[in-house]
Amino acid sequence: MQNSIAEIDALTYYAKKFQRLRVDRAHGVAPHKPILLLAVMELFERNAIVENRINLSSQLNHTFLKYWSYLGSASHNPDIARPYFHMKSGKFWHLVPKSGFEGVLAAKIKLKTLAEVREAIAYAYVDEDLFDFWQTATYRESLLAVLVGRWFSGRLAEIKEISLTDEFQDPPGYFKDAYARYIDRLEEA
Repeated sequence: MQNSIAEIDALTYYAKKFQRLRVDRAHGVAPHKPILLLAVMELFERNAIVENRINLSSQLNHTFLKYWSYLGSASHNPDIARPYFHMKSGKFWHLVPKSGFEGVLAAKIKLKTLAEVREAIAYAYVDEDLFDFWQTATYRESLLAVLVGRWFSGRLAEIKEISLTDEFQDPPGYFKDAYARYIDRLEEA
């Protein structure tokens, strides 16, 4: 019983963290961090991540860009480097610097480009409880539902379909949305 209560408390903690991600809002809500979490959770689902070590790999970048093609925003660049680096503000995502770059993290220097992040960061890891949750399908599904409910409301079934493919949406969904708004404006004129 005690263990169950602790698990529920921990799951609730991460659900709140996922709902309260700090995102850039200068040009509308930037979906980078939620999309990065979707990509990471998919890699857990596919057993591509089996240890608590999230590398900024081409596989992670590809998966991030796939989700971006469906869920991204025309107002933002589809860049994985910044959310990978800045996710640490959520206090559940931690960065391990490469040898010689410890001072970069200690000095709170902001890394902005993919090349800078890859040069300075060895890998990221998450809290042990979150890692355990992501390894268990029912917990992963619960956290996915919370993340999608907050950031991509009403699109859970679509996101589950996206997770089953490696295909990018062509053209990206945000282009279709922008085009639809353009057509609506033309019809109003």
